[in-house]
Amino acid sequence: MGKEASLEQWKKLYEVAIKLKEMKPWESLWDMDLITILPSEKEEPCVCSIMGKAGNCYAIGTYIGFYAIHGFFQLAENNDMPPDQLIRYQNNIMCYFGDREELTTKELKVIKDLGLKFRGRNNWIFFRVFEQGYAPYTPDEKQVIKLTEILQHLYMAIKAMEKGLTVDFEGGNTLVRRFDEESVLWINYEAPMFNPEVEYNIPVLQDDVCIQRLKKQKNSKEKLELDIAYLNSVINDRAYDKPLIPRICILADGKTGMLLDQIFITPEDEEVNVVFNIVFNYIMQRGIPKTIFVRDMYIKSILLDVCKRIGIDLEVKTRLKNIDEFLRSFSKRGF
Repeated sequence: MGKEASLEQWKKLYEVAIKLKEMKPWESLWDMDLITILPSEKEEPCVCSIMGKAGNCYAIGTYIGFYAIHGFFQLAENNDMPPDQLIRYQNNIMCYFGDREELTTKELKVIKDLGLKFRGRNNWIFFRVFEQGYAPYTPDEKQVIKLTEILQHLYMAIKAMEKGLTVDFEGGNTLVRRFDEESVLWINYEAPMFNPEVEYNIPVLQDDVCIQRLKKQKNSKEKLELDIAYLNSVINDRAYDKPLIPRICILADGKTGMLLDQIFITPEDEEVNVVFNIVFNYIMQRGIPKTIFVRDMYIKSILLDVCKRIGIDLEVKTRLKNIDEFLRSFSKRGF
């Protein structure tokens, strides 16, 4: 986490958040009625989702960049993956309109120092950053400044709708607010919504001797499950400036459900090396499995080249029966 935002920077953010709250955009917009902000041709877009029409959680989610936007659609459209594992796709900054008891001491202090007074349910404004591998945390200076800019443009985009701009959200369109280089003006218009495809890097192992050693191992009919899973807990470690969500690389026998190996992952770990190590160790000890089931395309991309060269089938399954059962039992034990 970077430098803390100044009180003046927080003030500007709260000013625009209060103006948005007074607009009550959730009365007319659903969470999939998306508004896209395009600051310039050099910057990646930001997509804003307004929540609250269903009456449970009032918030504005901002998804900055193609990777975060892709994650938003994974969250919105993935109905099969266990809910506690969907957090892998959440990379965004949230502006919440909630209750006082939801706020941390630090968040309450900012509100007090600004001289703001909120009363009642769904009226307390606070902000949280969701970043892969970390528990939600308070935005730093750069994030506060960026979010202020985004919410200011979101306010103007919603104003354009109030003045008569219509958008066919149900037809798959988005309201775009874009800076036009030619006219040097911000313009608002309707356009088709896009779901950016994320192309993961496919690592290629350069150690041919290692590949040959692996290929010499006996073949088996075993089917394995592999995932980098998120545990339902938070670690506050002084070595890190942000609270961690523990992650663990798990290898399980697809038939017996036996846990074969597990490696906890820290922010310093190279995930490619962790995945390679856990798979290579298994092959050297037990032989070449027939199939490895993985949770998503990211894990598949790590193993794609190696498995092709060794002769292992790779399949994506959002629900991994044995790993999911282990995670449920792990959670029940209070970890």
